[in-house]
Amino acid sequence: MERNRLLRTAHNLYKSKKLIKILLEYEEDNENNKIINSVRITGDFFLYPEERLDDLEMQLKGTRLAKYELKRKIDKCLNSSEAFGFDSESLSDAILGCLTR
Repeated sequence: MERNRLLRTAHNLYKSKKLIKILLEYEEDNENNKIINSVRITGDFFLYPEERLDDLEMQLKGTRLAKYELKRKIDKCLNSSEAFGFDSESLSDAILGCLTR
């Protein structure tokens, strides 16, 4: 029997070298894993090229909210770009921080 999926919304403000703002929508699967439905990443950081941020947000859809998986996807997506004010570790922490709010 398939259980009804409940979409949850959460947000977090995270201070790394710069401020990172996360708006997250996620749901739990049948094994209670929390899966990203959508994520919006903003803040006073810089990312070059800028369109990599849109790519990152799209790549994170469907990702389980687990530190290793998030960090791996972020590293892969940002491999050919330059980030100022955050790294994959701090961005993973910012996203996971939504779960404690």
